[in-house]
Amino acid sequence: MKSVLIGALSAVALLAVAPAANAGSGYVGAAYTRAEVDTGFGDDDSDGYGIEGAWAFKATPSLGVQIDAAFSDSDGSNNEAYGLTGHVNARNDKYLVGGFVGLADIADETVWSVGVEGEKYFNNVTVAGAFGYANADDSDADIWGVDSQVRYFLTDNFRIQGALGWAKVEAGPFDDNAWSAGVGGEYKFAAVPVSVYGGYTRTEFDDANISSDAFTIGVRYNFGGSLKDRDRNGASLAGLSSLASRVGF
Repeated sequence: MKSVLIGALSAVALLAVAPAANAGSGYVGAAYTRAEVDTGFGDDDSDGYGIEGAWAFKATPSLGVQIDAAFSDSDGSNNEAYGLTGHVNARNDKYLVGGFVGLADIADETVWSVGVEGEKYFNNVTVAGAFGYANADDSDADIWGVDSQVRYFLTDNFRIQGALGWAKVEAGPFDDNAWSAGVGGEYKFAAVPVSVYGGYTRTEFDDANISSDAFTIGVRYNFGGSLKDRDRNGASLAGLSSLASRVGF
């Protein structure tokens, strides 16, 4: 899987120079996450850091493509996670419909994912959703899930959002449902193509006595217009295709 790491970091580097080609839109960024996990036997808190990037462009007049890449690490050993996701979609000024395929390595576990996704655009509101399946090779875990977001634009460069998600996790004798809810926002400065963002996500399992609270802050360098331009015409899909990492694989 080291080739996936090299590919993910190379993709982030490619996204950093994509503006020079005036092709599409997207961002590169860095983030910090504080995760507080309650396992029923005590708390297991960690600090995590990561880099990310996303690039969206038109492959044909009617077909859009988005590429996401990310790498993260956190306290403790064997906590590195990295991956690549590709999206293909059809989009107009009213909606987007498409699908995604992803490959990741999370704590030395190879994870494949595939799914469908869509967005519906209103004046200052976007409603987005995705349904996906992921498989973790070594532990033979199967994950099915649904994620949804509602994004509200106070201005073209100031967005707040809420999210809900559900996942079915089957791994040997372990069979449980994970539920998540979160809020967040992003603000892009007028003078420079830089934005800051933050969010909070709560995740709980039905039967297992496991819950987590994750707080994230980050900064992005953007290319291709305003945050609303990115939402309606650019790289708006990365947040809904992270099914495996959301439930801890």
